This record gives sequence, C-alpha cells and structure tokens, in this order.
Amino acid sequence: MNKPREKILLFVEYYLPGYKFGGPIQSVANLAQLLSETYEVYIVTRDRDFGDLQPYDGILTNEWIKCEYYQVIYLSPAHISIAAIHGLIQSQSFDYIYTNSLFSYFTRILLFVTLWSRQKIIIAPRGELNEGAINLKAYKKKPYIYLMRFVLNGRIIWHATDFEEIKSIKRIFFNSKIDPLQVRLAPDTPRLLSQRKSYYKETGRVRLVYVSRITPVKNLIFLLQLLKGVRQGSIEIYLYGPIADSSYWRQCKEFISELPINCQIVYKGALPHDKVNEVMALYDFMILPTLGENFGHTIFESLSVGLPVIISDKTPWRNLIAKNVGWDIPLKPSCWLDVLKICLDMDNQTYSQMSEQAKALANDYVKSEKFEQSYLKLFS
Repeated sequence: MNKPREKILLFVEYYLPGYKFGGPIQSVANLAQLLSETYEVYIVTRDRDFGDLQPYDGILTNEWIKCEYYQVIYLSPAHISIAAIHGLIQSQSFDYIYTNSLFSYFTRILLFVTLWSRQKIIIAPRGELNEGAINLKAYKKKPYIYLMRFVLNGRIIWHATDFEEIKSIKRIFFNSKIDPLQVRLAPDTPRLLSQRKSYYKETGRVRLVYVSRITPVKNLIFLLQLLKGVRQGSIEIYLYGPIADSSYWRQCKEFISELPINCQIVYKGALPHDKVNEVMALYDFMILPTLGENFGHTIFESLSVGLPVIISDKTPWRNLIAKNVGWDIPLKPSCWLDVLKICLDMDNQTYSQMSEQAKALANDYVKSEKFEQSYLKLFS
C-alpha cells in the first residue's frame, strides 16, 4: 500500500491568472508544479490581481478549485481574517505551511494563529531582507522585524534562494531564536521563454525595455535622472509594468518631461505573462537599475529570449561582462552612461554574439541547477 503523500499549504498574496505583481507569481506557479510531483499542494491567494478593486471574472471564490497540478482557493477580502485562515489550517492535516513573503498580511496572520502550535512554517522572504529593499519604508519594517525576533522558534524554516539571501537572514535575525540550520537554500525555478529567431541592432540607436512594477525598489528614477546627460544618439525606453506607487510615478513623469529630445520614454502598461515573450523580442536590451532582487525573473526571461541585460549589481546575476551577456553595474551614473554609450555604438555583429551568449547562459542555468533535490531538502 502506497504511503499517503504529504500536504503543503502555500500562501501567496497574488496568483494566476494575475500578472501585475510580477516575479513572485511566476515563482509560486513554477514551485507548485515542481512540488506536485511529490506532494499534494494547496494554494491560498486573493481573489483579485495586484491593485485591482474587482475580483477575477469567472473564478469561484472561497472554495477549493482542483487544477492540473494542485488545488487553489481564491479568498474574498471578507475571508482574509484570523478566523478564516485558522479554519483553513485546521480543515485538513497539513504537513507544511509555506508563505511567499515575510511582510504579507497572510504571514502576519499565520504567525499569530500558529504561535502556540508545532506546525512547521516555511517563510520565503523573496528578497525582502536585502539591504536595498529593507531600507525602503524602514520605519514600518524594522519594528515588525524586532517583534518577530521574540516569536520565532524552531518550527520556522527559512527559504533562501541564493547565498546572499542566506547572509541577509542571518544578519537580521542573528540574535534571535533562529537556528542557522533552519535556513535552507533552494534556487528559484524560472521558466525558459522561446528564443527569438533573428534581430537586427542598429548602430547609433538603442531600444531598451523595462519590465517591472513602477516602485521605488526598482529605482527607475535613477535611470531617468542620468539620461539628462545623454546628448548623442537615439535612446528609446519602453516601460511595461503596473504602477505600484502613484506618488513615485508622478516623480518619474516629472523627470521624463525634462529629458532631451533624443531620449524617448513610452509607458505601455502592465504586461500579461503570455505576452512577455513576444514583447521582449522587440528590443535591444532589458534595463533594470534595481535596488535589490532575490532572483529576477525578468532578468532570466530576457536572457532566455536572447536579450542582453543592463542591470545593477544588486541581483544574483553577476559577472555578466565576462560572460558577454550584458552588464551588472554599480549604481553610479557615470558607469551607466558609459554602458549606454557602448550600446548606442554597438553594431549588429557584436550584438548578435551577445544575444547568442544570453540564450546559452539561460539554458546552462536550467541544466545545472538541481531544483527537485533542493526543494525535497527544503520540505523535509
């Protein structure tokens, strides 16, 4: 007789068919599919996309829906409460509870309702503890972290997606009850996009694409400010992503209005997951001056299409110049201006070589990472 499969209850603020919250949605979708080969997976999420006031059309709420790889429940706002979440946890015998954020409302409820239980909880900070991210709205985050140090115990397992995140977790919770053995490494599970067949890069012109939320941590204003210093060549930047911070976007628009005539910025709105491939194939480089990423799905997806990247040095994607797939640059305007000039002057032959190397790097990453083994260790 086969042993019953263990059950995982997975909490995520926003999930498919949503797309406006970016990388975390894809992370959880890939994770759920991978785990479904060994575990029974149950996903708890909101009934609407990030920033939306209305729920998804045609999706049943507050009841379990069976999908191909897992079951999912879309909770209405009235059902996201201590009583409702406690009821979900008690409704079945779950072996693990996994939450896809340290600061989400779901996580705060979970830590409260399981405070006196022995229920194993896995917390994935998803880059929230990186230095750049933690310093944004620190007045809210640091008191919360301070309180967490008093409630953490041996039942908490930390899911880090790279060695830098392990360092961040240990640095912030060094003096708490956290056991170093409870910090476990399992890399993000990305998706490979279809490689574009051909593309021509025009010398003296560069078409850049930004695919991310409009929010301070993505650091778009840094890019807009330095563009004032570009007086030669034609630079076009196309922005895709939801406006997560309206005040920040107003500041961005002020800088856009002051740019020289040779710099064109176009906001294209949020980008659905099924359109990412065809949109990325239209541009020369992906650009992201982020203050911190724990993985960077947009970065990986760009490389897999064959799109070299121009990013900050605050992500796990490093030594890109040596690999001839792009640049990971310190957040110094002079460094970024130098790279933009190189991109403007680049001819098609040089660009084509970079594009092919980008595709190869993405393929090699997928082949080299032992995703299934890492996640079996995480849930053990």
